[in-house]
Amino acid sequence: MMSKKLYNCIIIGGGPAGARAAYELSKKTKNIALIDYRESLGDKLCTGIIGTECVEKYGIDKNLIFSEGNSADITNPGKKTFYLESKEPKAYIIDRIKYVQNIIQKAKANNTEILYKSRVTDISFSKNDAKITFKSQGIEKEILTKSIILASGLENKLINKLNINSIKNENILNGSQLTMSYDTTPQIENTKVFLGSKFGFQGFGWIVPTKKNEILIGVLTKDKSRKILIQFISELKNEFRLENIIEKNIKTWGIPIQPLEKTYAERTLVIGDAAGLVKPVTGGGIYYSQISAELAAETIEKAIIENDFSEKSFSAYQKNWKNLIGGEILKGNKLRDILFGFEDKKLNHLTKFTFSNSIISNILISKSSSFDNHFKSFLNFINNESIINIFTKSKSSEIKELIPNLKKKIF
Repeated sequence: MMSKKLYNCIIIGGGPAGARAAYELSKKTKNIALIDYRESLGDKLCTGIIGTECVEKYGIDKNLIFSEGNSADITNPGKKTFYLESKEPKAYIIDRIKYVQNIIQKAKANNTEILYKSRVTDISFSKNDAKITFKSQGIEKEILTKSIILASGLENKLINKLNINSIKNENILNGSQLTMSYDTTPQIENTKVFLGSKFGFQGFGWIVPTKKNEILIGVLTKDKSRKILIQFISELKNEFRLENIIEKNIKTWGIPIQPLEKTYAERTLVIGDAAGLVKPVTGGGIYYSQISAELAAETIEKAIIENDFSEKSFSAYQKNWKNLIGGEILKGNKLRDILFGFEDKKLNHLTKFTFSNSIISNILISKSSSFDNHFKSFLNFINNESIINIFTKSKSSEIKELIPNLKKKIF
């Protein structure tokens, strides 16, 4: 079944990236549609933590915020926990599903069509348009569009239709997470981060509080995240009186930490996780999904005005995201290799020295430290004269040589 209507743009995928692209584009032009295989959009595995910079730039309904992220517990491999707290929030823990759906509703209010429960099976191109084939309730349908924004996440096969090389397995992290109830007093109010080799290669664990007596427990690693998470939960079961531990409810997903070499093709742009635009250190993707979606909408708007949907025209999108976040992603990967490259014994030593010093802790939570720009924050830290002075005066040669060694590795 072929629709005779020619759309200006079809967005494939209704996560944070697709939702933002639809909304931004709907403010600029008409005949926009978003297509997704789900009935409830936004329901994907995520901790739902976004930085203050993301909120300041794109806004958020206060009703969608579970809590402010102005404190965190850091537990090292030796099970020593350090508490950090800033006067102002560094991030927000949000209802990720409702956050996405809120953006979708704004796009719908601007007359964006939403095609639910529709799975795209093929993309083909002609001189004047692109044809998208999808199945909806068992019926195969086709629609025509001038342009496509691919926002279908990491696990999509559509990228192969675009003559774009997919992300290599070595550049993908494995995440597993379980939503759980607990019974402890007082309530868990701050995010907890757990470090050490037990989380696998370049791995770490977390507890993120959401609703009352509800938490997210997860693991991100290059190893088998589900197996590691099950062991992690068993260790925490008694301490936090965890209830309703149902292993079959564990959800696992892949997170890219390297962008696609090419995020554009004729009539097509790739954004968000699908493009590998993620913060490498933590695997957080919401902020970069919003940035790439906004840039994609600007590129499509220009293409519509000039009637130029060529690959050359669309290459401007990649130049733009590289200018904004490319350096942070590139250096962020180097930073991830360094930060997750310490052996447990050395990590115990470094965390104890760092977090036990009030001056260092205050600098870590100061305005120079950003949840959204990890490498920039790292640079501010290792170039801070007070930090350099403290590390240089240490009696430990390992501590004393740390910052010079870090600078050698990162540059």
